[in-house]
Amino acid sequence: MTLQLLHQVGHNAVWNIDSFEKDHCGDGLILSPLHQSMTNIENLSAATRSASYFDPQFYLPSSRKSKLQSYPFFPEMVNGGFQTSTFATHATKVAENCVEFQKDQGFRTIVVPTRFLDQMYSDYVERQRRFTVDAFMKAAGNSGVCLCVAITSPMIEDSAFRTRLLNWITSYPNVEEIYLVYQNVRDTKQIHDVSFLTACMQFFKEITGSGLKLTVGYTNVEGLIFAASTDVTITMGSFENTRIFSIEKFVESEGERRGPKARIYLAGLLNWVQFQDAKTIREKCPEVWKAIYDPTDGAEQALASPVEPTFNQPQLYKHFFKNMHDHVASMKPLKLIERQSMLVDRLKSAKTWYSKIEAKGIELERHGRGSHIKPWLDALS
Repeated sequence: MTLQLLHQVGHNAVWNIDSFEKDHCGDGLILSPLHQSMTNIENLSAATRSASYFDPQFYLPSSRKSKLQSYPFFPEMVNGGFQTSTFATHATKVAENCVEFQKDQGFRTIVVPTRFLDQMYSDYVERQRRFTVDAFMKAAGNSGVCLCVAITSPMIEDSAFRTRLLNWITSYPNVEEIYLVYQNVRDTKQIHDVSFLTACMQFFKEITGSGLKLTVGYTNVEGLIFAASTDVTITMGSFENTRIFSIEKFVESEGERRGPKARIYLAGLLNWVQFQDAKTIREKCPEVWKAIYDPTDGAEQALASPVEPTFNQPQLYKHFFKNMHDHVASMKPLKLIERQSMLVDRLKSAKTWYSKIEAKGIELERHGRGSHIKPWLDALS
């Protein structure tokens, strides 16, 4: 297995598709039925589908989000609505239809979905087996599959639970890959918890050490830390809800959410910074700007515009995709110890640039101040 980078597709999926197909960023897509109807996915090119994973997204099986309802095998669309007590009688048919769809579309592999459970139930494994896993394994036959595992931070940090989970996963001879997503509840955009990051790296080494391929979904820039610890596939997404996993986006909401302020990813800071703050850095600290900004066509267009870009325009997201692609491309040919050394050097440089920005009296928003840098260095030490 080698290091790879996939797009975590979300709202405005065309941005990710264009970035992959036209700009050649990333190694494929993780397709999202929450954001892409069945017809939209069927209309993708065969080449793009063959490089991509289809995540059935059964995390909240009772979700009534509109695009999910375009898939007849989504649990809520079966027998008048999802019911835990009766779904087992329909699981076989659901599995057969979902597996058939994935095979017909020629995706990279068959993804076996699971439900998101936020508690370490004593019968956690049995619940997942009854819900979908056993039915999907039977429907897939001898085909190699990718098992989706959606868990929480405490589950990763509990070594006994990790062992139980891995023992269960490896009990299926046709599971060749794991697509793992984690819910890490926090009030920061980047992960600051050293113990959690350390536990992640240990768990991911345990998974790949068992011979399984691993894709870690919904990662933000912390994916680079995972790539420095073992050969994994990490992800990049546009909106924040593609860079952090939460069950909330599968819940119907009547109120409109205010769009976020425009932010630009600055590669030298390994962070997103509010667009206006970035322009201030460019004006007041040109030497720092030169070190932290890796230019792309999208970012140059945004910076040259007299009007500040909005969150629903693609330029700054495509800029991020290109920067992340370059980060990963620079790490791919290196041995793990060399990747770690490179990343440590980048983090130390970022720490220096943050100090210079602060010394110039530029006050960045809380999320843009680089408070994640020290915890990441500690996790890598």
